[in-house]
Amino acid sequence: MLAAAQGAGRAIPSEEQITLAKANESAGESRTPVISIIIPTLNEVRSLGPTLAGIPVSPDREIILVDGGSTDGTWEAAASFPGLRRLRSPRGRGIQMNAGAAAARGDILVFLHADTRLGEAHLASLRRAAAAPGFGAAAFELALFPPGRGLALIARGANWRSRLLGLPYGDQVLCVRRNLFYSLGGFAHRRPEDLDLVLRLKRFTRVRLLTPAVASSGRRWLEHGYLRTTLKNWRILARHLAERTFTGRWPARGEGIFRGGG
Repeated sequence: MLAAAQGAGRAIPSEEQITLAKANESAGESRTPVISIIIPTLNEVRSLGPTLAGIPVSPDREIILVDGGSTDGTWEAAASFPGLRRLRSPRGRGIQMNAGAAAARGDILVFLHADTRLGEAHLASLRRAAAAPGFGAAAFELALFPPGRGLALIARGANWRSRLLGLPYGDQVLCVRRNLFYSLGGFAHRRPEDLDLVLRLKRFTRVRLLTPAVASSGRRWLEHGYLRTTLKNWRILARHLAERTFTGRWPARGEGIFRGGG
């Protein structure tokens, strides 16, 4: 059962609220920020092991796995990783990531897909970025595995989109200051929850693109075809931008931050 956390109402955050949140964040920049890595899972037992194994042990980071009802042993497999906290929540990536954010103690929330590799070099890059005045959000450049010309071209296109349009997607590991994330009401509970959050973030902060690139699985393109999957992604982007422009389906606040069960 999920219970709404304090302040999870539907009110749209004002400019003053966002400014106050940023001021509170800046006040804490003199110390090393704690990084909370939040991983939503649903039947990811085959991908999860290498992802968890690649995250370095560090006193300034925690890992929270939020499972949406896996039936393939994901929940049980995660129990073998030391220091990892497991939560259960209703299914839905936005719902699960909001539940993880509610349980996190970190200053920086890092939303990591179960099939994306995040290592020491990435965390070091994030720490440097987070130490800069005014830091609000970031994502990483993208690489896709297994290596191949087709996936390399797709990753290059994603990086051009991220640089030119400022629109990184969730497989690029979205990183957000906790206070700013809370002020915006977290993720929407429907897809594309990652794109929606990035567009809301861009109203108040620059979403910085960090290096080195994170390696994410190219399985969607390999299973469904390069052209078909790429065109589907662009259709989702075009539809989402049109809905934001011409309808009220995507308000300026997310669904709110919720607590998941252990």
